[in-house]
Amino acid sequence: MSGLISNLATSSKALSVHAKGLEIAGKNLANINNRNYAKQRVEIGDRGSINTQIATESMGVEAMELRQNRDALLDKSVMREYTASSGLEAAKKILESAESALGQFLDRTKDSTSIQNASGSNGGGISDSLSDFFNAWESYSVKPNDVAVKQLLIEKAKILVAKINKTDELLGDVQSNVDAQIESDLIDANGILKTLAEINGYIAKAENGRPNSAVDLRDQRQAKLEELSKYMDVSFENMADSNGQIRVKCGDVILVEGKDVSGDGVLAYVNTSTDKKFTFGGTDLTPSKGALISQLETRNGTVQETRDRIAAIATQLRNSLNDAYLPTGNNFFQSLASTATGKLIEIDPTLTVSALKSTSTSNAGSNEIALAIASLANKQFVSPPSGADSIDGTFGGAFNTTVSSLGQQLSTNYIQLEDQKLSEEMTRSNRDSFSGVSQDEEMTDMMKFQRSFQATSRFITVVDNLLDQVVNRLGSF
Repeated sequence: MSGLISNLATSSKALSVHAKGLEIAGKNLANINNRNYAKQRVEIGDRGSINTQIATESMGVEAMELRQNRDALLDKSVMREYTASSGLEAAKKILESAESALGQFLDRTKDSTSIQNASGSNGGGISDSLSDFFNAWESYSVKPNDVAVKQLLIEKAKILVAKINKTDELLGDVQSNVDAQIESDLIDANGILKTLAEINGYIAKAENGRPNSAVDLRDQRQAKLEELSKYMDVSFENMADSNGQIRVKCGDVILVEGKDVSGDGVLAYVNTSTDKKFTFGGTDLTPSKGALISQLETRNGTVQETRDRIAAIATQLRNSLNDAYLPTGNNFFQSLASTATGKLIEIDPTLTVSALKSTSTSNAGSNEIALAIASLANKQFVSPPSGADSIDGTFGGAFNTTVSSLGQQLSTNYIQLEDQKLSEEMTRSNRDSFSGVSQDEEMTDMMKFQRSFQATSRFITVVDNLLDQVVNRLGSF
């Protein structure tokens, strides 16, 4: 009879094991489309056996631990891919905004010299305004006494000045927007660091004496690590004797140490005397990849270079026009010192229709100055070290080069991002094949545990019937 009762106890434990197996298989199926979830398995252990007078008797099975199919190498590979993709995505948005600010773009469906006006741009870009401006001087040289022609020239000059200043202002807005986005991203990143430290603490408590048991918390932590990796290239390592806690680093800077954000540090975006940079708890932080550094480099690199090129065109235009117009005794454009703050170029306030001159002589019909200025449209300028000008080539050519340079960088970014997305998906698929949930596998496990549960239940029923015979019926025979 004692053997029957021990069989009941053993079978009861087996039922618990099979029920746990069914529970985990169902949980896995529920997360079949969750790519942040690593499939789980119940580790079933043999409780051993004992020798009886009749035979060796098994003590049954029990659920030893809950194991998670997660590989640190694959996780780190996915994080690296996220970092690279996010950096290219961030640069793409900034480059597209900068291209829109120029009002013209490189038509990537044609050859590299095809410059098109941006959709919705008013009157085209700077290139069109430059052509209209010098054409107006050509017309003025033909009719130097025509008031309507003079009025048209002044208006074209105002349009060109407005285009140049507005383009620089829009590019400045792009940089300001980047600064605001970086500040917002840093708030999110600091929040992730706090969450990682908290999850580390929860894991330490949950796994005290039960290593690797906090599988759901580990899934949450990995998801947060991957979220953080979109902002910067971070790495993690296990901490010895810490009940599953990890250390998170960016380069040599420790961001999270166990259940604490390292030194209570905060990621910050600060101004220096020469540039902007990232710090963590006062220590310089220099990510090599990710959205944060990509935004900063694109802001200070491509966007600033584009602004510098527009400023160079404005400088050359002011200097060349004023040099040619100087024989009249006046400037056409204001000097740099007199130009309002935030403006690249402005028309001299003394210049009116009545004050506009085509000659330095007293002959009202002369046009040597108007012809000289009109010829500037096709003049080839040379910048240092070979020359002393601010630009290379013609005015229109210099602006088209600016548009082409930005357009080529954006085109290269598109290609790199497309390739990177393929690489990211391959890496994620590789991890999914190891950590992801297979519907066929889980359905098979459910059937296995369900049948095992039914078989154990039948065995318990048989033992119950035997006990009934021993307890209630044996004495009646």
